[in-house]
Amino acid sequence: MAAGRCDICERKPMYGNNVPHSQHRTRRRFVLNVQHRRLVIDGAARNVNICTRCLRTMSKVQKVR
Repeated sequence: MAAGRCDICERKPMYGNNVPHSQHRTRRRFVLNVQHRRLVIDGAARNVNICTRCLRTMSKVQKVR
C-alpha cells in the first residue's frame, strides 16, 4: 500500500512549489489526510485507508429529488 493514498477515491500525494516573496521555487509535497478506519463496504466490514474528504462525503445524508 502506497503511503498517503486513499483506498476509496485513489487520490495520492501531489507535488508543487514553495514560492516565497523572492520567487525562489523549491519542490514540496501536498499529502492527503489519510485515516485508517473499519467501514462496512458492500455489506462486509473492511479495514481501509480513507481520506477525510471521502469520510465527510460518506456521512452526508442522501438528498431526495
